[in-house]
Amino acid sequence: MGRGDATDRAASLKKTRRAVQYAPHWDSRWFWFNGRLFVATRDNFSSSAMSDPAYDGVGGEELTISCFGWSIEPVQKFIEVAREWADRQTQYFVIIYGRDRYGMSWQPKTRKPIRLLDTVHFDDSVKQELLDDVRTYLDPRTQRRYQSRSMPYRRGYLFYGPPGTGKSSLSTALAGEFGLDLYEVKVPSIASDSDLEQMFQEIPPQCIVLLEDIDAVWIERTSRSHSPDRRSERSSGSDRDNSRSNCTLSGLLNVLDGVGSQEGRIVIMTTNKPELLDPALIRPGRVDMKVFLGNITPASAEQMFVRMFSPDELAGSDNANSRGVVVDMDEMRSLARDFAKAIPENSFTPSQLQGFFQLYLDSAHAAAKGIASWVEKEAARQADGCFEFLENGIAKRL
Repeated sequence: MGRGDATDRAASLKKTRRAVQYAPHWDSRWFWFNGRLFVATRDNFSSSAMSDPAYDGVGGEELTISCFGWSIEPVQKFIEVAREWADRQTQYFVIIYGRDRYGMSWQPKTRKPIRLLDTVHFDDSVKQELLDDVRTYLDPRTQRRYQSRSMPYRRGYLFYGPPGTGKSSLSTALAGEFGLDLYEVKVPSIASDSDLEQMFQEIPPQCIVLLEDIDAVWIERTSRSHSPDRRSERSSGSDRDNSRSNCTLSGLLNVLDGVGSQEGRIVIMTTNKPELLDPALIRPGRVDMKVFLGNITPASAEQMFVRMFSPDELAGSDNANSRGVVVDMDEMRSLARDFAKAIPENSFTPSQLQGFFQLYLDSAHAAAKGIASWVEKEAARQADGCFEFLENGIAKRL
């Protein structure tokens, strides 16, 4: 039962209301498939799971599928249908993997609906260049060319820019666009270089590896060398005076393109402070393309306005259904142009503008009318370096 099944909308907002979840019971379950009677048996304790070194202490169930007859073909057909159904889910969802709570194995952490690249707003020409580059890399012919020329088949990207500009969102959108799984590596929480190496060895090919806030593993070199050779890179691992991570920069460089590094993956690094990154980390071969995601432009603000109030979005609105709202796209584009004129160049992040839209989800006219006062207030707040809070219903600044 999801949120849309609640008849009392007020009750669904109460903190005491809990979602109802249904799960299959243990023991056996009989069902029909293609005219045959099957039985599925779940066992919530498995000795084989306990002997598995990757077992994290959670789950460990065994699922047994059986059917009557002398042939295994019906069971194979059922499993194949289940696998095809699971493969189709990649068209609608991105599977995000993370390490389990013991750090022993990769586990599916969450499943997010695919985010369209149109919802990530930055320079259109840069976006198209990025898409073409990823598409070329994933082409099977590219892999054969790399192998025939003895070149390591891997690709690295650096997304940099102020907080709230959509670096993580762009990574998720790329995974959805190309049907890839996303493996999230939280470098600051890794215990040692050997653990980092083990993690990368277990990541399969044809996926995206996301290293967020990569500047958190930066290490100040006492004697910085501008030479990109491996000797200077290895020496950086011994200087840990200013390290903010348990693993060294040298360990990270080795898993990215060292002797034991794996191939066939896309590595995306994100940072808010590119000036803190070690030159050895972002040299060509480790970072093949750098993408800047800056503050929103008036052109992107116009696109964002049209997307927020497009007919597809308003069709699902209760307010639109109850009032019979008909969206005039010519009028919508006119409002978007007026809206964009009020947005100063390179002043606000896409996340800030999205926060504004949350106040006017049901009215494009109100959004276009209220943007000027919002811009003035936000500009004053940023200039003062303060934030607002409410005290006895009165807005104050700190």
